[in-house]
Amino acid sequence: MSLPPASILGIGAVTPLGRDLQAISHKLAEPPTNAASHPVDESLLSDAAINRRMRRADRFSRMAAIAACDAWKQAPQEVPLERVGLIIASGLGPYNRTFRFLDGILEGGDANASPTDFSHSVHGAAAAYITELLELRGPCMTVTDFENGFEQSVQLAQCWLADETCSRVIVGAVEELGDLLLHCVGRLDARLAPGEGAVFLTLGPSDLVGVAHLDATGMPGQVDLLMVDDPPILSEAAPRQMTSTRTTSFTPYFGHLATGSAFQILGGLLSAAAGSVDSAATVKPLWRSTSATLSLTKNKTR
Repeated sequence: MSLPPASILGIGAVTPLGRDLQAISHKLAEPPTNAASHPVDESLLSDAAINRRMRRADRFSRMAAIAACDAWKQAPQEVPLERVGLIIASGLGPYNRTFRFLDGILEGGDANASPTDFSHSVHGAAAAYITELLELRGPCMTVTDFENGFEQSVQLAQCWLADETCSRVIVGAVEELGDLLLHCVGRLDARLAPGEGAVFLTLGPSDLVGVAHLDATGMPGQVDLLMVDDPPILSEAAPRQMTSTRTTSFTPYFGHLATGSAFQILGGLLSAAAGSVDSAATVKPLWRSTSATLSLTKNKTR
């Protein structure tokens, strides 16, 4: 399936490297630290613009809401809110709140389990917060997938833009750390350092002037920068029909995440903004098929 690429009109991120895109870009130019895991600083989860309306929200929803609001504020907003869609990708969703709710049932029985924990254990909770904060009225979707949830989300956004269901689509990925995840990953592969954070993009039709074009439906033949997981979760090799000037990974900075391609794309966008690359791509090997790709092409008119 081939669709017109989407134009990236706004970027928002809450990451272990910070929230300010310029600061993140500077840190990506430095050697990565060898942290056992990659948590987001607690100070980044407080924002006066959302605090009162998210009093009961957990880290998962707060990271998503802050990054989505930043991505939306950067973009031209002269469109009806009924034509703005939202798609959130996650591998595990708000699993910390989910197990907290289950612990409540085990400790106090069904009647004493917290309804607040239950409502925040639903995978659509973050999307509900974002639509309320931004007063969005368009289609809304949460995609949960262990392999290529962000790629699927971008592809769906391209569909909504191509068939004019939406004039803008806010697309993002969010993951969180927790003791259970760290325990499980430690038993699977000691090389992996899980991360957490959120990356959101405001996408528009390809004819709009944005930061870059993003495509999840085609395979670029040649790119300046190929971005992969390091160390790889699976065998990591570019498809034979793709060549690149150089290969890199932003995984050491952000950690391993189920939706790690969103964070690789963030690194690619910041590299493009710094002037070092004009095109980039992510490649993610899949269990049941060859691979999933995302490609970036810098808008040279900016």
